[in-house]
Amino acid sequence: MRSHDIVEELLEKATPRPAPPSEDEHVVREAVMAEWQSVAGKVKLRRRLTQFAIAATIVLGIAISFNALQVDNVQPVQVATIAKNHGAIYLVGEQSLMQEASDLSSVYVGQIIETGNDAAISLEWANGGSLRIDKNTRIEFTNDESVFLRSGQVYFDSQPATMTAITGSGFEINTDHGLVRHLGTQYMTTVDARDLIVRVREGQVSVDGVYVEQAVAVAGQQMTVSGGASPSVLDIDSFGAVWAWAEEMAPTLDMDGRSTYDFLQMTAREIGLVVEYETDVAETVARDGILRGAVEMDPRSELEFRMAGEDLGYRIDGGTIFVSLDSSSRQ
Repeated sequence: MRSHDIVEELLEKATPRPAPPSEDEHVVREAVMAEWQSVAGKVKLRRRLTQFAIAATIVLGIAISFNALQVDNVQPVQVATIAKNHGAIYLVGEQSLMQEASDLSSVYVGQIIETGNDAAISLEWANGGSLRIDKNTRIEFTNDESVFLRSGQVYFDSQPATMTAITGSGFEINTDHGLVRHLGTQYMTTVDARDLIVRVREGQVSVDGVYVEQAVAVAGQQMTVSGGASPSVLDIDSFGAVWAWAEEMAPTLDMDGRSTYDFLQMTAREIGLVVEYETDVAETVARDGILRGAVEMDPRSELEFRMAGEDLGYRIDGGTIFVSLDSSSRQ
């Protein structure tokens, strides 16, 4: 006989079980109902939490998309315009990939520019002043008041060509060797793997770095910072071959309606010279003379061109332009 037949036969012979008291049955029913409500409540809670999480994810996704659109719509910050340039100029992208930018007219925050071995750039800085970049230079434009000079050489003049006010005083040049700050000046900064060299033509410059703190160089000085050694300072001329590339990239002077006297002062400053008049009459003639138009030449060439049409002569001796009434005197 199979096992389930035996069980069935035994159940048929068993007497009926007594019914539980009604009180006990009520307690059991209440307990079962409470347990069912507890389980059902947890299921509803899980559903509600799931729905809330889905809603939160959707809101977060919308917020992220909105922010992404906002970032995409942010306008780039222009820091300078290119006044003049020559030679090969490159924009450096990710992984140092370089793209030639022959038609570049403006410079923006975040851009990295590298010049070729035959190139130079003259920039009109948006906050005032003139920044000039020499050949074989790599420079990053970090914001509207500073650059990071990776390598090469730059020249900064905080005073505009009109000579009406000192501007660009907040401009800073950061380097791997230290931070270069100035106070209303003309100066040149040169960087390579070993040295930071600052040459000051006018005003004063301070350098703050890992191994140097608030080292100051003034007009007519060159300061060199090399590794952990103390900065070395020596006297230099404010004119000569070392400055020639910066003179060549000087902004065009708009002299229309300006006096010959103003022209001589402005030109001398670009060349690193001073002006002396051999007689009071020569100075008066210079103050009375009025020039017209702009000439796109380097300062020395424009000096020669302009003075050829004046009743004045000039000669350059050392760091001085001597002006006289002898119009036959030209240099």
